[in-house]
Amino acid sequence: MHIVLFSSQAWTLPAATFEAQHQVTALHGALTDLQVRVVARKPDLVLLGGFEQNDALLEKMESLCAALPHAAILLVCTNPESDFLMRAMRAGVREVISSDTPEAITTAVTRAQAKFHSNRQNGALTSRCIGIMPAKGGDGATCVAANLASQLSQTPSLRVLLIDLSLPFGDVELYLTRDTGMHNLADFADEIERLDGALLEGMASHITSNFHLIQSPQTIDQLMHITPSYVDRLIRIAIQHYDYVLLDLQLDTISLSVMELLDQLVVVTTMNVPSVRHASQILRMWESLGYAATKLSIVVNAFNSQSIVRIADFEKTVGRRVSRVLPLETDGVEASLLKGIAAVLLKPKSDFSKSINAWAAELTGRTPTDKSIWQHFGIK
Repeated sequence: MHIVLFSSQAWTLPAATFEAQHQVTALHGALTDLQVRVVARKPDLVLLGGFEQNDALLEKMESLCAALPHAAILLVCTNPESDFLMRAMRAGVREVISSDTPEAITTAVTRAQAKFHSNRQNGALTSRCIGIMPAKGGDGATCVAANLASQLSQTPSLRVLLIDLSLPFGDVELYLTRDTGMHNLADFADEIERLDGALLEGMASHITSNFHLIQSPQTIDQLMHITPSYVDRLIRIAIQHYDYVLLDLQLDTISLSVMELLDQLVVVTTMNVPSVRHASQILRMWESLGYAATKLSIVVNAFNSQSIVRIADFEKTVGRRVSRVLPLETDGVEASLLKGIAAVLLKPKSDFSKSINAWAAELTGRTPTDKSIWQHFGIK
């Protein structure tokens, strides 16, 4: 395993604490640096220590757990208070180690290692699968999904797949390309028995060399090919061959069938009364299905000073904090639809694009970029 140690000050542990086959990276710094420095190293296990028990630590741990869903997050915290311990577990921490002795740490790491190997043997997911769903129609989830996928793909080493599951007639491709793809979601259903990574890549539309798209079917007869079991199998294949699989969803039978495959469900809402009501209903549905609250995040889209509902009122109504706010972007989105190019590439300096850029950087642990459409195509 790749183990990352992160502490407030230099943390020296005897070499015997970790088995020889582990790759161990020791880092120290401020809590504010935690996510950027740790996520970029793609660890299998993160060991945190030396930080005060407070809300700031809980918030950073929750964010780290969301960014590294397949990693074990262990926190060394001597004499943890019961309330803090419970909240840490809810945030996604695998284990709180109440002693900082090498023996206690070795025991906890051994337990995490056993779980890690069990997951590998059972074919556990190794990529990030993110579903993006509107609170109600018109909240802009498709635009958000297209631009987040496009921004993630600006890191050349990452392979990104966007699947349009906004049935029956999704249109995510309008934000990304003017080319009509040769295949859509229904065609993959016809090939599902022999589908593998190579065939999937060959049939998907290539926005760029590392950013691929599976479009929604455009006729009712094609729609009849789409079943929950087929979509489940398609996604399971996709997550073995891409670093990020993004799903443009809406609340229907197909979307409900893939919820257990998601590392994160993002509910996109605008600040109006119907959307607030629908967002609250989706949150209750998610909890009733038994999924972890930490895996659902709420993103406010198209926000401006004229929005009817205030953020604070929204959070009070739904009982959850907003994860991020995306500013209203009219010109960039309209230009994107006209040109078939993502708004984050057409207008990288806009507040909307900067917000998407920061989101992608948080997911990948990389420094936010500021690349124009000309640089995207290799033109200075």
